[in-house]
Order: sequence, then structure tokens, then C-alpha cells
Amino acid sequence: MSILTVGLLLVADYSILVEPEGELLGSYDVLGAKALVARVLQLSVKRRLLANGWKTVMSVGMCVPAAIAFMQSTTEQGVYAGLEVIVQAAIMASPSTPKFPHSLQSIIGSLLCFVLAEVYKAVAASLKLRKFRDAIKRAEHEGGGGGGGKRVLILYANVGSGHKSAANAVEEALLERAKETGEDVTVEKMDLFDFCAPAFKFAMQKMFQLLTQSLAGQHTLGFLYDSGDGANTKPKLQRAVEDWCSLGLLEEIARFRPDCVVATHFLPSQLVATLKRKSAVLGSRLNLKLVITDLDVQSMWVVPGAVDTYFVPREDAKTVLSTYLDKGRVMRSEAKGRRRYSKLSASENVVVSGIPIATRFARAAEIAKETGGRAKAMEMFGLDPGDKRPVVVLMSGGKIVQEVMESALGAEAGIRLVVVTGRQADVRAQLEAVPVPARHEVTLLGFCKEMPSLLLAADLMVGKCGGLTVAENAALGVPLIIVDPIPGQEQRNADILLEAGQIKCNDVCLVGKRLDSVFDGWGRRGGAAKLERMREGIGELAHARSAYAVADNIMERR
Repeated sequence: MSILTVGLLLVADYSILVEPEGELLGSYDVLGAKALVARVLQLSVKRRLLANGWKTVMSVGMCVPAAIAFMQSTTEQGVYAGLEVIVQAAIMASPSTPKFPHSLQSIIGSLLCFVLAEVYKAVAASLKLRKFRDAIKRAEHEGGGGGGGKRVLILYANVGSGHKSAANAVEEALLERAKETGEDVTVEKMDLFDFCAPAFKFAMQKMFQLLTQSLAGQHTLGFLYDSGDGANTKPKLQRAVEDWCSLGLLEEIARFRPDCVVATHFLPSQLVATLKRKSAVLGSRLNLKLVITDLDVQSMWVVPGAVDTYFVPREDAKTVLSTYLDKGRVMRSEAKGRRRYSKLSASENVVVSGIPIATRFARAAEIAKETGGRAKAMEMFGLDPGDKRPVVVLMSGGKIVQEVMESALGAEAGIRLVVVTGRQADVRAQLEAVPVPARHEVTLLGFCKEMPSLLLAADLMVGKCGGLTVAENAALGVPLIIVDPIPGQEQRNADILLEAGQIKCNDVCLVGKRLDSVFDGWGRRGGAAKLERMREGIGELAHARSAYAVADNIMERR
């Protein structure tokens, strides 16, 4: 028993002090391991297997790392678990074991833990408030716009690739505009979760990844997305992000001294808005601009009275957002017992820019108008411009890509299918084994860095309907057959695309039939009428120069 106890203690101590990520214990909780050691020690003492000297040494050895662990913990459960280990260790380290029943001893230890945890939380809150106030002062007194030029801080949240892609597009357009005009512009782009503790960042990104990879997780996301729409209270997720990230963001504001903050996710905008409300200096100095990266507007994107400019993808989104903003102003005025605020014109702070996409799409849209432009794009991917079969691009990650490909190859009309597998080498190996009928041609691509050229060569895409994907397709007039939309924002995007004449395929096995219906009449006089209607519909959402529209607004500081 003594050897087992010592082994457990050393493993848990090493994991806390040397391996902060807990890699040594794998999926086991470090504080849980400490609690296990405490129970083993209790059992050892009760059975008199350890002398008092051993008991004291081992209790101290357990108590110190546990104290470090719980002081670094940021959740109530972590604080309580760490304190429980410490109290139990202190009880065991006493010169003589208390003559209480074991159950009563546990109750006393738990009560002591609760009291100490509450005291610790109060002290920690006081220290954090002091740090927050000091950070506010530093951010206020550093001043903005150092050096006389524009300083733009672009913030995104790295949950899904779309928000980062939009941030990259805005940065790219800003730097191009600065080069053209000769204006001094400094741009810095950061992930909001970089300001958080690594454990919180890992948990957020891992949680999003796990939710999007299972059917139950996707429906959970959809439920959370829809149930949060129109809510009047601050979501718990937002509270957690503010609690974890506000100090780091204030330090970055003090260091970089931006005069404009651009957010491509609602969480950074909510956090900056909170900082602006808490500091009149920051409120007047920081120009906050929010880029909405979905076709629809959810209430989490709405920050009445704090965002200076909203960039929305379409006119209907502008109407919805304006309604939300007016509703928010009414609620705030009623909460303060005042008369209703006058309604502001949506044109004052809502700009229909489209979702920012890479500036290469704007150039590709111009190439599409040139004679021979599409033929050059086709040759880049080994496609014969003289082949009259339509080109279909398949972009559907995850486990269903093979099923979608097999269904597409079931189409009666001959097609040239280009499948983008990304960096999934195992998926590509599976797709290479899929038999291809003679009437079709299949090209497998890995990670594609030339998406503008690929879409320029395409007649149709089969895939997901994330905001950035839709914006890229619309910029080049490529219709979309939607498969497997994630409940929530993607489902709302799909609804809007259906209104624009696109096709949603609920059952993957029907993709081939949908392709036949779209290409009906292909190569004959009159052409494929359905495909032309889909092109017109997706074209109504086109904003090929969306990133430049956002950049121009920032440069003018409206």
C-alpha cells in the first residue's frame, strides 16, 4: 500500500508541476488524481499502515502541488476540488488522527473547503478587479493612433475557418489600399482566444470541433443558436469569454494603440463593446466595426450603442439588423425608465458590403469577363476546355464525401467531377478506390490554394453553405447544390439560398438525380434553363469586391 501511494503521489505531482497540460495522465483529471491519493492515504492511516512520519511527509508532498493547482484553477469546481485535497491532507498531517467518525470527518472537511473556497473566490475577484482597473488606465493613457497613421486591430474567433478567412480578406484589402494611396496604415490581426488561458482556448475549439463532427452535436449547436436568438440576457458563453479574455485584450490595446477595431465574430465585438462601456475614454477613441459573416443576422451579432459600423451581406440582413437595433434601443430606454430613443436611420451605421472574401476573387470576376479567361482556369487543373461536359466541383468534408461522390457519379449526364479533399490523405485514398463510369471524369485535388481559379472553371458546386463559401460562389456566379448543412447558421444560409433558386439535397443519395435535373438540356439549343436560373439567383448575392468595401470604409473612418 505504501509503494502504491508513493507512486500515485509522484505521478500526480509530476503532472501538475512539470506537465501542466496533464499529458502524462491522459484523460484523467489531475485534481481527481490528487483526491484519489488523499483517499488512499486516509485508508492507509485508518489501517495503521503508515507511521506518523510517513504520513506527514506525504501529506505535505500532496498539499503543496494541490495548492498550486487550485490557485491556478479558474472554475469553482477546480477550486473546490483542490481545497478538498488540501484540507484532507492537513487533517491527515495532524500529530494524531482526530477521534471523529470517518463520515463526520469528511463533513467537517467539506465545510472547511466551502468556507475557504468562498474566501478564495472573494480575494481572487478583488485582485482581478484591481488588475482590470489598472489595465483600463494603461489602455486609456497610452493614447491611440501612435505615429499619426491609422492603426487597425482585426479580431476574429478561431472556431471554424470562415471568421479567420474574413479577417484575412479585410487585412489584405487594407494593405492594398494603403499601398495604392500611400497612406500610413498599420494592421494587426489576432485570434480573440489568444488572450485566454491555453486550456480555455483548447476547450472552446475542441468543443466546436466535436459538436460539428456528430449528428447529435450539430443539432445541439442548432438548438443553442436558435434558442439564443432574440435573448435579452447576456449568454453564459459571452460572460465566460469576457471573464477570461478582457485583461489580455486591454493589454493588447495598451500596447498596439488602435484607433479602429474590426471584428469578424460576435464574441470580440461584444467584448470590445463591454470595454467601451466601462471606459468613456475607450468608448470615444475606439471605432468598432463588426463584419457579419453569415447571410442571416442572429441577435448575438447585435450590440446596440457600441458598434460604429455594421457590415452586412445583403439588403434583407440590413432590414433585420435595423429592427434588432431599434428594439435594443427601446429595451434599454425602458429599462432606464426613460422615454423611447428616437429611431436611427439604418443607413447611418449599417453598410451592405457583402461578406469579405479574398481580393483574388475580385480579380477572378474580372477575368471571367475576358475572352478565354475560363479556358485558362480549366487548364490549370488539367481540364480540357474543348470537352463539352459540365464541370462540377465537390467540396464536402468529413465522413460523407465518399457517399456524395458515389451519388454524383450515378448521374445519367456525363460530368467532369473535381473533388477537393483538403489535407485528408486517408479520405483521398478511399476516393481513389471508387469506380468511375466511362461517361464521367474524376479529378482529385488536395488542399486547393487557387479556389478563385477553380470556381472560375466550374459550372456548379456541390457542398456546404457556410457564409464564406456562399460569398465566393456568388462572386463568380457558380450555382450551389447544398448537402449536409449544420443546423443553426448553415441551415439559415440554406433557406436563403433556396429563396435564391439554389437546390438543397436532404438525402445524399439523391445528388445524382439533382445533377441530372440541373443539366437537363445541356448542350442542346436553349441550354440548361434550370442552371441559368440558378446562376441568376446566386448572382443576386454577389459582392466580389466586398473586402475592398470594408477597407474603404475603414480608411475613411465613417
